[in-house]
Amino acid sequence: MAAAEPGGGHSAPPNLAKPPPSPFPTPLEPAPELGSLLGIEELWLKREDLSPDGSHKGRSAERMLAGMAARGQSAAVISSSGNAALALARRASAHRVRLLALVSPVTPEVKLRRLLETGETVVASHHPVALLHHAVGGWGMADLRGSTNELAPLGYRALAAELAPAGPWSAVFVYSSSGATALGLCQGWRESGIPPQVHPVEGAPGGELTRPWYRGQPPLEPASVGELGTHRSRLSPILRREVMGTGGRGWRVGAGQLAEARAAARRCGLETSWEGLAALAAASSWSRGAGGRTVVVLTGAGWQLDLTPSPTPLAPTADTPAELDAILELAGFSREEGR
Repeated sequence: MAAAEPGGGHSAPPNLAKPPPSPFPTPLEPAPELGSLLGIEELWLKREDLSPDGSHKGRSAERMLAGMAARGQSAAVISSSGNAALALARRASAHRVRLLALVSPVTPEVKLRRLLETGETVVASHHPVALLHHAVGGWGMADLRGSTNELAPLGYRALAAELAPAGPWSAVFVYSSSGATALGLCQGWRESGIPPQVHPVEGAPGGELTRPWYRGQPPLEPASVGELGTHRSRLSPILRREVMGTGGRGWRVGAGQLAEARAAARRCGLETSWEGLAALAAASSWSRGAGGRTVVVLTGAGWQLDLTPSPTPLAPTADTPAELDAILELAGFSREEGR
């Protein structure tokens, strides 16, 4: 069945439903020294941190923007902690799409500056999701969140296609916010070979993606990565079914585990994002009771370790629909261009 574009009742063109090739395959590297430090029998790293965007988000960005182009849509909106917005903003003009990126006022300065350099419209808000709904309903913009856009997981199926030839694998660990990446891995492996266990990872305190595995357990200490991602995703039910179908489970990672993973990575000369470190920490916890060939997807680059927000506002701010409307009108958006 062809994927449906969220917010509309139209089916995607058939070619958009096919498993996509990767626009930029990333290296798969053995990491025996790091694996030894973390207690992982045979560790391999999928280096999405080396992608042109510094993250894996370009994979889904290409799929969602291609879907918009196929429908003749020209305006889109994303609420993001930074990586998804940056990947979309770097590609939007090539697809003749204007992007509104809604970010938190405490978005790390290192991400925000890169986002502003793209020339797309960036707005800081304490209520980014509420304003996203206004942009969709009031301005006709396409919603490009990974948690709602059904084309997003398609972009991550290529990860499974790139990993499968080097298999078989025992397990793959990946940090998850909306769940689209882990879901795409599960779906892609059905087309690429025998699936390994797929393990989505969240930071502490965690969200609904991993909740079934932590009911009744005391909460972990908060971690730097804990506030990244979404606490709600409509992908959660299907993701949990898919993950359990592979024999995998969800993981949450606290501050102590992150510190241990970062120290081990540094000893091996590896810098990756907090999300990448969280995936390494979860793989370490799993491997102490299991073994086999393990892949950890490093979803972000080391420059993303700096979570310091800008001391002064770098982007216009809006916390009400009226304030957002004024910014969009000044930027030259039309209420009809997204329809």
